[in-house]
Amino acid sequence: MRPFIALLTLLTVAGAILSTDKLRADEAQPLRLSIEPRAIESPILKYRLLPLESELKPGNAAPILLRLPWEQPFWMKDVFPTLADWAARPLDDPRWKMTEQAEHLVPERFYSEMKRAAFRKGVSWEYPIGETPSPHLILLPDVHGLRTFLGHGLTARIRYELSRGELNKAREGILVGLSNSRHLAQTPFYVNQLVAAAIDQQMLTQVEELISQPDSPNLYWALSILPDSLLELGRSADLSSDMFAQTFPAVNDFDRSRTAEEWSRMARQGLDFLEQLGEIPRLPPLKEGQPVVEQFMRHMEAADREKLSQLLTQARVDLSEVYGIAPEKASAMTDDEVSIRWYASMRMTYEQKESAVLRLPPREALPQLGRLKDSSQVMEEFLVEPLSFSPFNSTKIYLSVWSLKRKIQALRIIEAVRHHLKMTGGKLPASLEDIDDLAIPVDPLTGQPFVWRVEGDTATLSAPLFPADDGELSTLEVGALSYVLRSGR
Repeated sequence: MRPFIALLTLLTVAGAILSTDKLRADEAQPLRLSIEPRAIESPILKYRLLPLESELKPGNAAPILLRLPWEQPFWMKDVFPTLADWAARPLDDPRWKMTEQAEHLVPERFYSEMKRAAFRKGVSWEYPIGETPSPHLILLPDVHGLRTFLGHGLTARIRYELSRGELNKAREGILVGLSNSRHLAQTPFYVNQLVAAAIDQQMLTQVEELISQPDSPNLYWALSILPDSLLELGRSADLSSDMFAQTFPAVNDFDRSRTAEEWSRMARQGLDFLEQLGEIPRLPPLKEGQPVVEQFMRHMEAADREKLSQLLTQARVDLSEVYGIAPEKASAMTDDEVSIRWYASMRMTYEQKESAVLRLPPREALPQLGRLKDSSQVMEEFLVEPLSFSPFNSTKIYLSVWSLKRKIQALRIIEAVRHHLKMTGGKLPASLEDIDDLAIPVDPLTGQPFVWRVEGDTATLSAPLFPADDGELSTLEVGALSYVLRSGR
């Protein structure tokens, strides 16, 4: 049964699956920050987290970044594997004081090249989209390396600078990370968006550390003018919705007359494709000139043959009732033609709707994404394994994008509070409405105000939870973003 199910589950993206659970892990528990009063300085855009347009230089950032691992082979061998460990160390770790070791984490030559790339106007990664038989077969070996360089490497350098009180250098490092992450997101693969989101999360975590340091500048306006989204989810959704048709162009020409042998050949092409991706084990050679489904059925147990027969019956019904094929035409199709037509029609409908829904605001998108997930499993009762259209969970991808927006808005509020503390002699606002000289954002995910509570010199800022009637979403940790703020006077 497994090979036939594999025929019905062609995957849409090559490369490693990056779980967004990691992106939300830091939001599961309240983060404790000590904050000091700090007014917004003049000019209000004195401190930035992305380069000025006038500072950007013509050129392509991609070759600058891609050369990084080749410039210092000894550093790549000895230091590169340790970056994640350094990036996770607390600022009071005594090893930060071992200057000779710490300052070589990201050598100045590396950092200057990262900075040079950050200030480039454009980026072109030159992936051969549209120039290969299938976008599925485009490999992304550079993405993981850049995640380590731009995520762990820059984080380690920023934390080293924070440990030494070099706050302006740390802020510049955050700018370099966010800018290069935007370059990385300029490729329409979901995996690129997830890696860019992971880097952005690391940079925003360093913003948290920065604003909790004594004498930290107020970044309210620097955070306020960040783009609405640092990622390119819409572009990735567009590519994903079209990848199946690019891989099997015949799906746009199903009404052309074909022989039974041609439909069987298409079925075999699907299996060959899955083998190339390594998604199924290499199969025994199939006999030429014989229907694919028929060959599978010969090797099945009776119960599995019955399930497959039910699936094919349901597929013929769907082709007639859902996809507008005349019942008599569906009945006359071979099993190979039915399987290809049914799956292709379901998949293309699913992916095009997913592409559209991912562009909607959360209140509209999240219920739709839940229904899409249910629709992809509607045939599960007939199958040995669940039906899946993609290795990525579109709801998690969507939430990873919007959780970035949520964190940015929460950090804006913290900076508004620091400004208020300075203006009122160190008094925490009893309510966020008491901050009347700055705009206080709502939570982008729920559209509801952030929750603010004060007890003495301590305040809690929390993102509102998802409503209970959101079903599965009400259990997701993405609703747990929370800060405990202690005011130092």
